[in-house]
Amino acid sequence: MSAAFQVLKAGVWGLGLPPLAWRRGLGRGLASLVARLDQRHWGIVTDNLRQSFPDQDAAWVERTARACFAHLVQVVMEIPDLVRLRPEAVLERTRHHGLDHLEAARAKGKGVLMLTGHIGNWEWTAQATGLMMGGSTLVARPIDWPPGEELVQYWRTRTGNLVVPKARSAREILRVLRRNGVASALLDQNVDWYDGEWVDFFGRPACTNKGLALLAMSTGAPVMTYHNFRAADGHFDAYFGPELPLVKTGDKLQDVWDNTQNYTKALEEIIRRQPEQWFWMHQRWKTKPFHAWPRERR
Repeated sequence: MSAAFQVLKAGVWGLGLPPLAWRRGLGRGLASLVARLDQRHWGIVTDNLRQSFPDQDAAWVERTARACFAHLVQVVMEIPDLVRLRPEAVLERTRHHGLDHLEAARAKGKGVLMLTGHIGNWEWTAQATGLMMGGSTLVARPIDWPPGEELVQYWRTRTGNLVVPKARSAREILRVLRRNGVASALLDQNVDWYDGEWVDFFGRPACTNKGLALLAMSTGAPVMTYHNFRAADGHFDAYFGPELPLVKTGDKLQDVWDNTQNYTKALEEIIRRQPEQWFWMHQRWKTKPFHAWPRERR
């Protein structure tokens, strides 16, 4: 561990000394200032909301955008607890729902692929759920700043999780599935055209990673949604959804598209429940279509 990591860890640990409720309140208060100062991301959030919810008026868009900023600043304020608190204390503030769905999926003996996204506080529940399950495999792109990457790896792996770089994730996930383990896949981020399928997401074509569909089709591992929301009492509610149907007709090209579309729609339905708790700052539709979708070629 580098000296820079130790200094950074100590600083983040110190930020967690004030009570969490106080830090969250400060975060909500700072959100308006952050929104005013960060006009670039304010524009991305409001534009994404306008295009994703065309039936909503301008007042709703602004109100939801402000709630989104408040949520994300609170996420930042919650991070020190992942470094400072015992993981058991993080788990105590997390309620898990749908554990019967997880048990049913694991009973098949093929491993489990959890479909998730940047919803609620994804870092918080990754730590809590990792402790509850005895560890899972997370796919993530490394942070460019080495001390920051060390710190993120520290809190993500405290409860037995394994973090795999996205560039070489497929082989490791296959090993995990063979052991009947659990691997999580984030499917709410933009990808380049050569990595994705063009599927509908909030009424617009979004280039979406097809890796989850390919893994499910090749292994038969059940795919289930997993997400969390911050509750009014300050706890987090984490939900395991039922297994999603796998489309496997023998037409691989079409099946990859259909499964990727179904997984994306499942995430969209979750986000619509509490849109302010999704990461609207991300340029999800940045990659633009330039060729026909598989269904059009047919």
